[in-house]
Amino acid sequence: MIFAVQCDELVTTDQLEDPTGVTPENVDPDFMLNSIQNNTQQFYNSTSNMAGEMARMHHMFGRTYQDAYTPENFNTVYQSAYADLLIDTQNIQPVAEEQELYFHLGIAKVLQAYGMITLVDMFGPVPWDEALDEDAFEPDLSDDEGIYQEALDLLDEAIDDLQNEDRAAFPEFDLMYPELSGGALVDAWVRVANTIKFKSYLNMGDEQGMEDMLDEPLITDPDHDFTFEFSTSDTDPDARHPSFSANYVGATSTFLSVAYMGMLLNDKDDFGVDPRMRYYFYRQTNVDSDDPNELTCDNEAVPGHFDSDDPWCQLGDGYWGWNHLIDSGIPPEADLRTTYGVYPAGGEFDADQPTLQETRAIPTSDDMGLQGAGFHPMLMSFYTYFMKAEAAEVYGVGNQSAQDYLAEAVELSLNTVREFGAPLASEAAGGAFEMTDDDIDAYLDEVMDNYSEEGALRTIAKEYYLALWPNGVEAYNSMRRTHYPNQEDNLQPTQTSDPGDWYRSFPYSANLIDRNQNVGPKDSRLEGPFWDENRWQGADREAFNF
Repeated sequence: MIFAVQCDELVTTDQLEDPTGVTPENVDPDFMLNSIQNNTQQFYNSTSNMAGEMARMHHMFGRTYQDAYTPENFNTVYQSAYADLLIDTQNIQPVAEEQELYFHLGIAKVLQAYGMITLVDMFGPVPWDEALDEDAFEPDLSDDEGIYQEALDLLDEAIDDLQNEDRAAFPEFDLMYPELSGGALVDAWVRVANTIKFKSYLNMGDEQGMEDMLDEPLITDPDHDFTFEFSTSDTDPDARHPSFSANYVGATSTFLSVAYMGMLLNDKDDFGVDPRMRYYFYRQTNVDSDDPNELTCDNEAVPGHFDSDDPWCQLGDGYWGWNHLIDSGIPPEADLRTTYGVYPAGGEFDADQPTLQETRAIPTSDDMGLQGAGFHPMLMSFYTYFMKAEAAEVYGVGNQSAQDYLAEAVELSLNTVREFGAPLASEAAGGAFEMTDDDIDAYLDEVMDNYSEEGALRTIAKEYYLALWPNGVEAYNSMRRTHYPNQEDNLQPTQTSDPGDWYRSFPYSANLIDRNQNVGPKDSRLEGPFWDENRWQGADREAFNF
C-alpha cells in the first residue's frame, strides 16, 4: 500500500505513455502502407482461391455443394479482411492526414474500397457500419448496396488524394508498382481506382456509371497492371509465389481442376489446345495412368449424366487433375499430377520435359522455372477490354463494338502470357513449344468465328474465363453476371446428378456467427449480393446451377 501511494504521488496517469505504442508521431507510414499492400495480396489470394472453386477454376472437394463448405472454411477470409486489411487501412488514414502524406492516404482508400467491394461480391451483406468500431463487439450486417456506394465514394476521395500535389512525400517503396515514381505512379493508382469503379458498375448493371468511367483513365496497358510481384527469396518469410511454394518446394499439394483444364484443352474445334496451356500448367508426367492406386477417380465409372465429351479425371497426355465435387480419397500421386506453370506462379514452362528426357516423370523442385518469381493478377489490362466488350454487348456502352473490344482483350491476354513466360519458353526445347504470332492469329480467327456462330455474350464470357487464370473472384463475378460458361460449354458437370444449389454467395464464417449474435447462417445458397439479386427478379435461379 505504501509503495502504491508513493507511486501515485510521483506519477500521474497523464504521464504514463507506452514507449512501444503506435502514435502518429512514432509510426512509420511507409511500413504501414507496405503492410497494407501485403495484406491486400493475402486477402486476394484467399478470396480468389475460394471463388475459383465455385467457378470450377480450382478443384472443389465434396459430393454436393452442401458438403463442400462449412462456416469454418471462411474464417481465414474473414480474418484477412477485418483483422488485417480493413483495420489497417482505417488506422493509417489519420496518420497520413496529420503528416500530409496524401498519396499514402489515397492508396489506403483504394485498397480499403477494393476490400469492401470484394467482401460484398463474396458474401453479400456483411458487417461494415460498426465493423471497425472498437466499442461495437457485435456489429450488425450492413446493407451491401450501401457498402458498395460507400466504397465508390471512397474511391472518388482516393483519386483526389492521389492527385493532391501538396503531398509531403511519395512512399519510399511501392509494393504494387515498384518500378514507377512521380507522375507515372500517380497515373497508375488513379487507373486502379477507376477500374475498380468500372467493374463495380458492370456488376451493378449501371449503364451511366460505366459510360462515365470510359471517359476516365483505366488499366488498359500492361504497364498499368495491378499486380503483386513475388521474388525467388526463400528466407523467412518465404517471398515466393504461394502456389510455387505449395507445389515446387517438396511434393505438389494442390489438385488442379479437370473442369478448367478440360476447357482449355477442348474448347476450340479448329485451333486445338489453348496456346496458354503450356504457360498455365506444368505436367510432371506426359503419360496417363492405368493404375487405380495412383489415380483413384479413374477407377470409378463415368457418371451416367455426363456427355461423351465431358472431361473426366484424366484428360490425356498426362494432364491429371481432380473432378469438380468429388469426395474420393487423395491418391498417392503428388509427383505425377499436373501443377501450376510459369504464368503467373513463377513455376516451370511445359516443354514435354519427361518425353524429351525419356523418363516417365520429372517432378517439381524449388530450382525449376522462375523459382517462384510470379505475381498475383488482381486487375490486368486485358480484363478491362473484356469488361468493355461485355458492357458494349449487354448495355450498348462504349465507342467501339463488342467484337472489337473482344479482339483486343484476347490478343492482349495471349501476348501478356507469352511475354511473361518468354525467358523459359524461348529456351526450352529450342523454343519448339513457344507461342507464336501465327498461333495468336489462328486463335483469334476461331474466337471471331465463335462470336458469330455461338453468340456474342457467350463468347465474351467464355474467353474472359479462359484468360482469367487464376483470378477466381473475377471468374465468379463474371459467371453470375453472364451465366457463362455453363455445362453447354463443355464445363465439367458435378459428379452427382443432383448436387443442390450452386452458391450465389458464400456462407458467413464460423467466427462471425459464433461470436456475434446479430449474425446467423444464411437461409439459402441462392442468396446473392444485391447486384446478383437485382438481375434475377422473376427468374428461375435453379436453371443456372452451372
